Amino acid sequence: MSSAPPKTALAALAFELMPAQGEVAPTEAHLLPPGPFRSTDSRPAECAAWQLDAAIAARLIALASAQKTDIVIDFEHQSLRSKDNGRRVEAAGWIPRTLEWREGSGLWAVGIRWVGDSAALIAAKQYRYISALFLYSPVTGDVLEIVSVALTNTPGIDGLEALADLARSFHHPEEDTAMADEKTLAALTAERDTLSTKVAALAAERDGLNNQVAALTKERDGLTTKVTVLEQEKATAAAAADKAKHADMLAAALTSGRLTPAQKPWAEKQPLAALTEYLDATSPLPIAATSQAGGRQAGGDGLTPEELAMCTKMGVQPEDFKKAKC
Repeated sequence: MSSAPPKTALAALAFELMPAQGEVAPTEAHLLPPGPFRSTDSRPAECAAWQLDAAIAARLIALASAQKTDIVIDFEHQSLRSKDNGRRVEAAGWIPRTLEWREGSGLWAVGIRWVGDSAALIAAKQYRYISALFLYSPVTGDVLEIVSVALTNTPGIDGLEALADLARSFHHPEEDTAMADEKTLAALTAERDTLSTKVAALAAERDGLNNQVAALTKERDGLTTKVTVLEQEKATAAAAADKAKHADMLAAALTSGRLTPAQKPWAEKQPLAALTEYLDATSPLPIAATSQAGGRQAGGDGLTPEELAMCTKMGVQPEDFKKAKC
């Protein structure tokens, strides 16, 4: 499987330092020309030419301005070589995050502050060139960022491949942002998948609980129906028992004389409890003595004393009672 083409490529150009009249060392340095431009050794190979215009320069200027530290000017790009050769990185000067686009001329570093003996070395021509190492798009040729700036005596491309190897760990901020976005997207996707799995599990658990609730509801309804049937059967049995008891009690009362035949229709209409209460309070009638007239020993109304007592107890007029007997 072939590897994907690189998103950025590395190149270097150098311009001779030109102090202004009266200056020991210049405070401005030409970094890149306007595009399209190429080097004298036929670079770039991946695209037609490097591209730098006002719009591209504006991005470079904004990128430099957003840095938290000034841009260092080192010696021979030692800031890239230090991991390989172990030597410390010494600053020759600093660019205070100020790059400037000059129409027709290109990109410049302005406000340079030289440190140590750098100004003297430049004045003595011990260092004659300033080299800008930059990233560019191999597709469009657009300059993407200034990687480093250095004092050098190698104005061509000597050692550029070595510098490219040393700069492999350097990523353009746009690539870092894209990588961070990809990682964030991957993390969010993983989180989404995990949450989806949890939601599916919860949905399955919910469905299981719903099934259990439905089963329990059905069981409850069945038990309720059984209880209702049992209560109806119990009520029917109790009513039948009360009816039988009522009939037995009525028959016994008629036999014992606690009820007369004339009272039977009334007694049949009485609830069991009321009839029971009445009979509990009623004594059996004594056997009446017959009179010589073939009748009973009667009172003035033709009723026996017991019958008169019953009329009083029942609240019945003797005449009505007498008519009921006939």
